[in-house]
Amino acid sequence: MIYEFMFIILGYFMGSIPVGLILGWIKGIDIRKHGSGNIGAANAFRILGKKLGITTMILDMVKGAIAVLAARFYLWFGNYDGFGTSPSDWYHLDPGFLLACVAIMAVLGHSFPVWLKFKGGKSASVAAGVIFGINPIAFVILYGVWILALVKTRYTSLSNLISALTAPPLYWFFAGEKFFHNQSWWAAIVGIILVLFVTWRHKENIKRLFAGTERKLGQKEKSEDTKEVSATE
Repeated sequence: MIYEFMFIILGYFMGSIPVGLILGWIKGIDIRKHGSGNIGAANAFRILGKKLGITTMILDMVKGAIAVLAARFYLWFGNYDGFGTSPSDWYHLDPGFLLACVAIMAVLGHSFPVWLKFKGGKSASVAAGVIFGINPIAFVILYGVWILALVKTRYTSLSNLISALTAPPLYWFFAGEKFFHNQSWWAAIVGIILVLFVTWRHKENIKRLFAGTERKLGQKEKSEDTKEVSATE
């Protein structure tokens, strides 16, 4: 089981790479001291500009995808034994269980990075990346839903929530025998956990959406040095 635990730990550390913060440092800016103070893509977009904001979002997705794809390659070419459980057991820890563990740890790593005293982003982009690693078809549709919601509403947080709610049914449908042959209950569970977690991380955004005070994408703050909480990753 050593290899399985190594991939789970790798998931956390891949997720904990603070991409937005690193890109800000390259420009001589600590994005934690500006805007919302968040290291996610939305704040990077606002503080660092469009190009670096998009780069942050893509790289956050990539780090989540790499973590899960590494585990998937191990499942293809390694010797996964279900953490020692028997296929005859009702609780058999099938390959979907390993992918689920790695996915959750990558998301937790982004939200609670050990390097930043466990103060990270809201994990929407990383969650999308792990979905790609588990099910690329679901990811493509999910990303399309996110873009459509963003174009229509201009709220990053609302788009994140809409795409998160869409993820579990999309994953389940495209995970069956006709597609990726991994329609695992463990995978369904991870989808639900990710939705609940991303929603919880956006709880303040939800309050502001109902209050009508949430800022839209590209809406500038009054003062660059004034630290406000806003729609973030």
